[in-house]
Amino acid sequence: MFSTISSRRSRSVIALLLTVAILATVLCGCGDSKEATELMGSYAASDNVINYDVGAMQDASFAPMLSQWFICDITEDMMDRDYVFDPENPKLDKCAAFVINRSTNELLFGYNMLKELYPASITKLLTTLVVLRECDLKETVTIDSEVAAMKRGSVAELNEGDVLTVYNLLVLLLTSSANNAAMALARYVAGTEEEFVEKMNRVMDDLGVNSTNFLNASGLHLAKHMTTAYDMYIVYQECTMYREFRDIMKLTEGEYDYTNAKGERGLRPYFTTNCFKASKEREKTKNSKTYPLPEGFKVLGGKTGTTDYAGYCLILHVADSEGTEYIVGAFHCATEEKLYTKLYDLIEEYCHS
Repeated sequence: MFSTISSRRSRSVIALLLTVAILATVLCGCGDSKEATELMGSYAASDNVINYDVGAMQDASFAPMLSQWFICDITEDMMDRDYVFDPENPKLDKCAAFVINRSTNELLFGYNMLKELYPASITKLLTTLVVLRECDLKETVTIDSEVAAMKRGSVAELNEGDVLTVYNLLVLLLTSSANNAAMALARYVAGTEEEFVEKMNRVMDDLGVNSTNFLNASGLHLAKHMTTAYDMYIVYQECTMYREFRDIMKLTEGEYDYTNAKGERGLRPYFTTNCFKASKEREKTKNSKTYPLPEGFKVLGGKTGTTDYAGYCLILHVADSEGTEYIVGAFHCATEEKLYTKLYDLIEEYCHS
């Protein structure tokens, strides 16, 4: 695995150097000219080969900004502006944030978007993308003893012998952020979590983003389990290409059905970890408050992540009263309240139709 990572890193450097040269010609109009359109056409995400007027063909994964979710009119100051993320900790620089108009693909605000960070359970977006690519969501998964015994972090009630659909495991993965659901899906798709992780990292290569190195399917902390805010934006966008993902993202709380080892059918509750979405069950069981959005906005989706090392993180998908969609992210906030306050402020300041 380490040789693979090293290869991906070196390819990333090549691609990034090419990006610097190419962006100088592209960023003046984001596809406004015929030349720019042809240039972007040369960077189809499925090729993994750069072949433009920069010399011979070069085998390299694409640098960021050259994926199918290329952000228009990005400038250096948008990526590295003099911004104080947390006024109480002004020297803290391992945080990241962004605001993107999804309807126009325009970056409205960016801070440390390309800085490596711990993603916590936002990792589960990539787990979801692999599953969506490889599974019929009506397929069923039988919970084994190792998955049933998993107790680290957020978990759902999954007992040995339980049978659930892939769809219901994704519901638990994306709403309740269940780590045991991540393991169950990984083992179902690839046999082992290690082999599933290899699939995850290959998907990132296919998407053309090179700053991610995942080591598990759940986001539980490991020192070299890293990504960037930009990479996870790309993954979220890819997930939205699937109707089932968009449907699950709308869920706040409910019940999922399962069959136990005796063949008996039952229902168990689930509820979202996204505190912008009101959940009576969450408030009752976890004593967690619900935070308001700015007036006129509604939640379309999002994924939370929290560990001691990652802090509080959330990629949030919202729409305003006119239907304009935005994707807003904040990573490594010190507290839950700071996370939701930060996102509220970013929406309030930058999300205007």
